[in-house]
Parts: sequence; C-alpha cells; structure tokens
Amino acid sequence: MAIYLSNRQKALPIKSANIRRRLARLLKELGLSEADLSVTVTGDESIRDINRQYRGVDKATNVLAFAMEEGEPLPGAPRVLGDIVISAETIQREAPPLGYTDGEMFYFYLVHGLLHLIGYDHEKSPGEAARQEAETERLWGLINHGL
Repeated sequence: MAIYLSNRQKALPIKSANIRRRLARLLKELGLSEADLSVTVTGDESIRDINRQYRGVDKATNVLAFAMEEGEPLPGAPRVLGDIVISAETIQREAPPLGYTDGEMFYFYLVHGLLHLIGYDHEKSPGEAARQEAETERLWGLINHGL
C-alpha cells in the first residue's frame, strides 16, 4: 500500500502520520490493504480550478475524487484507487455550523472521497445517496476517535 500526501495549503495543520494511519485503517476495513491512492489538501482557489476543469463547475467544493479504476481490477496488478482532493478552506467554513472540528470534517470528507474512488456515487439516485451516507458514517466512526 502506498499513500501519497500533498499539502498545498497553510490554513489547516496537517499531520501526515495521522492521515496515513487512518487511511490504512479504512483501506483494511474495505479489504483494500494493498491499494494505492493519493490525497491532496489544497485551498479554495485551487479546488475551484480543478472543479471547473474536470467537472465544468466554476466554484470551490469540499472534496473531489478521481477514480483510476474502471470495472474489475486485473488479477495481480497493483490497485491504484485514484486521487482525493480536499479544500482546507471549505472545511474551515463548513465545520463550525455543523458542530464539528476542522479535523473531524477533514476525515469526514476523506472517507467520502475514498468511497467515491471505489464506486459509490450519491448523485446517481436517492437510494445510492443513502447507501453512501450510511457507509460514510460507519467508516468515519471507525477513525474519528481521538481527533
């Protein structure tokens, strides 16, 4: 398993060891202990540019996920799940009104993005949205202690 982290912002303190430990726990829980992925923490301007370029949406967002796999993985090939991009500035705006710390909100969006990488899509249907929300809450609960 390889977890690549890139911190391109200064608004939110990032503890790489904590992120790696929690991601390893999530991947193990999902049966993906050998999978690779990358996480980039950035600001609103950068995530807005990415959102505009790849989704045609000209606004900042909390998290974007870019899956690398399509269909069934090849036997014996390394699993590269994809990339998660999180905006620290959006987290800092969204966390207080919801009653969460910045750290809790960061890990919520990390789980949310990871689920997108493995095929969950809350935009498909209300049923899929409920399924993703339930799995997000379950996994977030596994890693949210001690934040």
